[in-house]
Amino acid sequence: MTISDQDLAAFHQYGRTAAKLVSLERRFVKTDAYREFRKRVISVLEAREARLKAGKMEQKGAALIGPAGSGKSRIAEEVIAEYHALAEASGGREFGFRIVSVIVPGRATVKETLKEILRALGYPVKTSRDEDYLTQLLVHQLKMQRIAGIHLDEVQDSGRFKTSDSIEAFSKRFRNLTQDKEWPICLIMTSTLEGRAMINHDPTLTRRLRPMELKPMTYKTDGLLLRSSVEDLLIDASLDHDGLLEQNEFIKILIHASAARFGVALEIAIEAIGECLEDGSDVIDMGHFADAYSLRTDSDEELNPFVVENWSTVDTGKVLQRYEEEYRHRRRRSKHS
Repeated sequence: MTISDQDLAAFHQYGRTAAKLVSLERRFVKTDAYREFRKRVISVLEAREARLKAGKMEQKGAALIGPAGSGKSRIAEEVIAEYHALAEASGGREFGFRIVSVIVPGRATVKETLKEILRALGYPVKTSRDEDYLTQLLVHQLKMQRIAGIHLDEVQDSGRFKTSDSIEAFSKRFRNLTQDKEWPICLIMTSTLEGRAMINHDPTLTRRLRPMELKPMTYKTDGLLLRSSVEDLLIDASLDHDGLLEQNEFIKILIHASAARFGVALEIAIEAIGECLEDGSDVIDMGHFADAYSLRTDSDEELNPFVVENWSTVDTGKVLQRYEEEYRHRRRRSKHS
């Protein structure tokens, strides 16, 4: 097969575009929600150290609730990484500082979740063991590896059957880990809105976690931050917007297209940048955002807020439902690959 110089140049351009988009995806915007959750997580982990030195075993935790794409998992990831860095830079902690993070398997029982945590700790369990044995094994590994906290992501998927008994069994088992006499840990949970029932089912667990809910974006409260965040992405991509970002209506359309979810809005912007780069253009326009939305949602033009005149009438929440399911599936698949 003969490869022309033009084909080779195009191939290299695909690679450069992909690398640029990955770089943009790594960017993290420190929102007010991030700062509030950061304060909560760091305070309970530092309190754990002080309480254990004083012989007090009962620990607290944190919970962040929000729709898929709102940025809760990324916020937790950044906060945990920052705490690791701060604790290590300050000489570590007598009772450990590492936090192990796992995605709760879909429709998982307590046993399956315990096995998932053990696997993340490098101690996979293949044989059939009962729940009490797995809990004892987990506590032993947490102590041996000096783990300070467990982060359970996608908690709304816990429980094969969403009954009061199964929810109580799940919440009680993990609540007990925060007061284990041998090695208590702090518990961090992130969940979609469907997970509120599980987190709030146990009043004691609710008090210890003090759940925080991510609110939908509004133009009044979040418009300026979203505008500046997208502008930063364009600067990093060396693209101009020819005044597009200065149009208030465009920012309102972007908020509506993302179903008022900050994380989704940035993802749409990054995907639009990809469309622009593939076009070989130096200026991003509304058409690139329309193409990005169409590819993401697989929707017709009449359901594309970047195309239709009456964009506010498009039910973007319903359009994004399919995306939410695919998003959670992709996260679990990438976690296990």
